[in-house]
Amino acid sequence: MRVLSVDLGTANTVAVLSDHGVVDVDGGPTMPSSVYLDEDGSLRVGREAERRSRQDPSRYEANPKRHIDKATIRLGEQNLPTNDALAAIYARVMEAVTALLKGEHLDEIRLTHPAEWGPSRRNKLLSSARLAGMTGELVPVPEAIAVASLGGGRPLAVYDFGADTFDVSVLDSEHRILADGSLSDVGGLDIDQALLEHIGRMVSHKDPAGWQRLLRPTTVDDHRARLGLREELRLAKEDLSELPQVEVLMPEPFEKVVITRAELEALVRPSLIRSTEVLISTVRKAGVTPEHVYLVGGSCRMPLVAQMIAEKVGIVPTNPDHPETIVASGAQVVDRATITLKPEDDKPKFVEPPTVVTAPVSPAVSGPHPVNPNVSGPNPVISGSYPSGSYPSGSYPSGAYSGSGTYPVNPNVSGSYPTNFPQQQPPKKDNKKVLIGAGAAVLVVAGIIGAVVALSGPGLPSADECKDDTSQDGQGFTKCLRQLAGTVPDGGGCEKADSAQITGMEEIKGTVVSCTIRDGYAVQYILTDSVTGAENNADAIAKSFQTDRVEADWTGNGLQGAYRVATSSGTGVLVFTAKDRPMFGILTKTAEENADELKADEMADFFEKSVQPGE
Repeated sequence: MRVLSVDLGTANTVAVLSDHGVVDVDGGPTMPSSVYLDEDGSLRVGREAERRSRQDPSRYEANPKRHIDKATIRLGEQNLPTNDALAAIYARVMEAVTALLKGEHLDEIRLTHPAEWGPSRRNKLLSSARLAGMTGELVPVPEAIAVASLGGGRPLAVYDFGADTFDVSVLDSEHRILADGSLSDVGGLDIDQALLEHIGRMVSHKDPAGWQRLLRPTTVDDHRARLGLREELRLAKEDLSELPQVEVLMPEPFEKVVITRAELEALVRPSLIRSTEVLISTVRKAGVTPEHVYLVGGSCRMPLVAQMIAEKVGIVPTNPDHPETIVASGAQVVDRATITLKPEDDKPKFVEPPTVVTAPVSPAVSGPHPVNPNVSGPNPVISGSYPSGSYPSGSYPSGAYSGSGTYPVNPNVSGSYPTNFPQQQPPKKDNKKVLIGAGAAVLVVAGIIGAVVALSGPGLPSADECKDDTSQDGQGFTKCLRQLAGTVPDGGGCEKADSAQITGMEEIKGTVVSCTIRDGYAVQYILTDSVTGAENNADAIAKSFQTDRVEADWTGNGLQGAYRVATSSGTGVLVFTAKDRPMFGILTKTAEENADELKADEMADFFEKSVQPGE
């Protein structure tokens, strides 16, 4: 029986064919899971997409799987159906596999996916595979079960440090998943972001304007420089698994930077500690002692990962030579009788940036975006110089994806514990998973109008006065919050709230004022009990962003501070802090139906023009 296993990962895609092994899809065992949309509507994938990205970065998406909960991905001026992006990747795999089959049929195609995916996400993956022309029986396989199949009949844990998230599963000797856990803000891409911020602290003072152009590119050259720097950081991260230090080539006007393994480990250690805590709690929840901990994902190459697990858990993990290919290899030997699928969907794993609402939200709009398996578009896949060939004989869906042609709309596609485990501790508050959810109970605007001129001049409160400032005006502002709000309250629409309601963490206590502005924008001003508390809360919100962040400094009304902003699919969040003051603000933009894609630059400009307190 000919079986093809495909692991479409966030960063890379791997295929394994029975009686052959790992398939060389794109010049190596792994193909970047990236797509590029040409102006004529053709799709490039893999390394060809990466090369094309330098021409127009706005037409490039490095990680389309992160958009599994969206209907479309914005590329250039077009909204590409997410199904089409995933189908293009599968089609490129099929092109490489076809040459190896030599006219034979595929009996099964096993598509791996995170264990916690429910029917909606799995169906989107399956419909993309059908759109790519994959025939034979399509079998979804949870990644944890695929890995466990390589470990024999023993209870084990799978520690999956992927590009986008961290996931852990504990399975019994029959490969049944007993418990799982995850961290949505811990992954290889987060390490890349931490390195970017680390380098920024080292070099940005030499040319602040030049660094801001890298963070907020406005020209094609700026975008190219940013992409080039991100690639350098990714390679540096990989090289530091073997070397004590590496040089990072920087775009002009910056000089090259040296990064040491010690610096990288200092950046990632807090996240790795959290991941081991999740591993420990998941083992407790499962009620069995794993004999092995299998490491999955390219980031597991970092020596600190295995070291932390051995120290904190007491089990020396099994680190395969090729952690990127272990999932697809394991899927080949899975006993289909052991496959169990999650029966229902949970909240989207790849969440949108937080959104504040000012009224109760209907349950109908919560949860994953609706999925339409029939969505497709006129986007041919360009295979470049790779070998082409005919697909295996058999029936294909009408209009199926081809490696060298167009595809029209297809209406038919449809126990006991280890003695050295840490003792049970009270659960820690995970302040890094901060999402201002669509169902957050934010007070509605009472329409209190009270034009008050922003404070200025010698009457501005000092930092010490802010800590003891408890008196509030009719809109709920203290003197310090009024200083931060500037002229925003002058238009009314602001009122006192009991707390900042934020899904995913404890309520932020203190003095809170919520304001509606215009054009879907709203802002919350929060006065906390300490400067550290304000900074920690703001940092937690920023780390919940699932897309690239834009960062910049601001000054005004006797204050100076910094802000961070991220946007996706017409929604966005910007969190801003004031230096040495126990307060911060959260600006949000609510998506409007059929609205154009909201850019981070647009939201940053709105903050600077309409929210940032003036001089």
